[in-house]
Amino acid sequence: MTSILRCTLAALAFASTVWLAATPATADDFESCVKASGDEAIAACTRAINSGRYDDPELAVLFKDRCIEWNKKQESDKAIEDCSQAIRLKPDSARAFSNRGGAYIFKDQYDRAIEDLDQAIRLDPDDADAFNNRGIAYSLKGQYDRAIEDYNQAIRLNPSDAIAFTNRGRAYHFKGQYDRSIEDFDQAIRLNPNYALAFYNRGVSWERKNDLQRALADFKKVSELAPSYPDGPKAVERVTKALSGR
Repeated sequence: MTSILRCTLAALAFASTVWLAATPATADDFESCVKASGDEAIAACTRAINSGRYDDPELAVLFKDRCIEWNKKQESDKAIEDCSQAIRLKPDSARAFSNRGGAYIFKDQYDRAIEDLDQAIRLDPDDADAFNNRGIAYSLKGQYDRAIEDYNQAIRLNPSDAIAFTNRGRAYHFKGQYDRSIEDFDQAIRLNPNYALAFYNRGVSWERKNDLQRALADFKKVSELAPSYPDGPKAVERVTKALSGR
């Protein structure tokens, strides 16, 4: 449907490098857990957690970073379990609350996500990612004005964040303010010229404005940047048919 924009968790922001261990790491696994990504990081975190070498502050880092990696794999229950452990060990960890909130968004538990993100923001009012993620939760609840307030704050804190501009553009789109949504997608693309999601969403807004040539150009760009993204070719086909029927 042309009225639907993809609000995927590609638009969520997960961050890990805010606080480090209380004492220097003494094993490669700790360093790999903090610095690596994906399965490599998860395996290193797990070995470090199970090693018995680390005290509570260091364990909190390990659980929090493994939570982030589970989130990236959309393993929400595992992420929630690990971030909860990090919070138990370090109750003032804004990142653990923020990333647990992200996991609740994956599970469509938006109110619980907002509770965690509220706490993350109380602990760290300068965390642009937490504002962005809370904006996503409000958007998914259909509270677009409230979401826009959070995206505004995320952009104020990090003006170079293409994700926050794209998310705000989606919120304006859902409010039917297509010109404003396109302005935000334009800015996201200026900041990240290879951001396929921004091109796709801008194409949808052009399509809603019945500017099919511009929509087609954006959808073709999506297929070029992200060939495996199925909605790109579908959108190209849909708009091409619409143009041929004119």
